[in-house]
Amino acid sequence: MSDTSNKANLASAPLAGAAEFDARLKRTDEDRWLATRYAPPDGRERLVAIYLLNQELQRTLHTKEPMLGKIRIQWWRETIEQIAGKAPLRRHDLAEELARVTKDRTDLIAPINDLVDRFDDILDDHLHGGHTTGGDHESRHLAVEGALARLAGQALDAKATREQLEMLGRCGEARVALAAELPDARARWANAQTAARKLPSTLLPAILHAAAADSGEEPRSPFSKRWRMFRAALTRRI
Repeated sequence: MSDTSNKANLASAPLAGAAEFDARLKRTDEDRWLATRYAPPDGRERLVAIYLLNQELQRTLHTKEPMLGKIRIQWWRETIEQIAGKAPLRRHDLAEELARVTKDRTDLIAPINDLVDRFDDILDDHLHGGHTTGGDHESRHLAVEGALARLAGQALDAKATREQLEMLGRCGEARVALAAELPDARARWANAQTAARKLPSTLLPAILHAAAADSGEEPRSPFSKRWRMFRAALTRRI
């Protein structure tokens, strides 16, 4: 991924800003976008930027050559160091937005780096044998979603306990296991549902998207997704 000097793409450009990133997430991941509606404005903006970063990192897994993905991962590593203030920030719209929303939340830099590391682990597997179903490689995919859920929780509440963040991580991993139809998916999901009921309402937006996800039996309508998410927010039952 290269730097850009195209001002039309910058977060600071006249037609860009928080609203543009919000609209981008709505177009590309409506379930997570809906979940962010349950967060306060500052938390919502952090979640939107984090989820868009996750999309950028997901793209590294679908390059023609794993090494190209590794190069992009390294680009983001360096960019996050710049966001942390260790060097001048390169001109890139999402990088600028991440810098803005984490300006007063330096505690988020470490979990953001952890998320990047999880993607790098998957790419290491791709370099040494390619994608395989099950085993350690499948666990690495679950770990990505767990890291993302923990990061989202910390972005929502800097005072969230380690136990609460781990609960969020288990919820994230369980949803992926369910979608992948792993042998222990139902047990994971049952445990995740129990954990979700113990979480404070301030952290629920980190996992509410799971309530809107398709069950696999038939696609859920826009109204059904919104209703299920609203119900989950009220009852803590994802």
